[in-house]
Amino acid sequence: MWLVYLYFLRVAIVDLYQLIVDSFEWLFANGERPHATAISQFLDMSWIYGIVILVDGAILIMWALYNRRRYGRLDRYRDRNPVSVDDLAQLYKLPAEDIVLWQRSHILVMQHNLDGALERVISKDPDQIPTPLSQTFTPESAQRSV
Repeated sequence: MWLVYLYFLRVAIVDLYQLIVDSFEWLFANGERPHATAISQFLDMSWIYGIVILVDGAILIMWALYNRRRYGRLDRYRDRNPVSVDDLAQLYKLPAEDIVLWQRSHILVMQHNLDGALERVISKDPDQIPTPLSQTFTPESAQRSV
């Protein structure tokens, strides 16, 4: 379609250029009057462009209406609830107080195993997290804290 469009565009530009040159010669250089064929070719090409513009516009409007009908009912852009401390505590099976201490840390390293389970938590700023948590966290200590 793009090649056809560019082909039509080339023909319309050539016809418009020829019409301008013929009109300029007729008005200022005492040339012969522009041929009706140049004018009719340009108008024919303009008519085709008008049809293409209308068809393209109709397709885009139908596509927009289809998307509105299909996706308009869904609330895709609603605000998500932030993850709370209790959600994280439930995820990691730890007391919420430990999660709060993690959040206070400026640098926190959480290491997971290949299955995605949390293996160890290390704080790089031990003044923010008490000693038991700042050293390491292992799944065994999680079992004891639950």
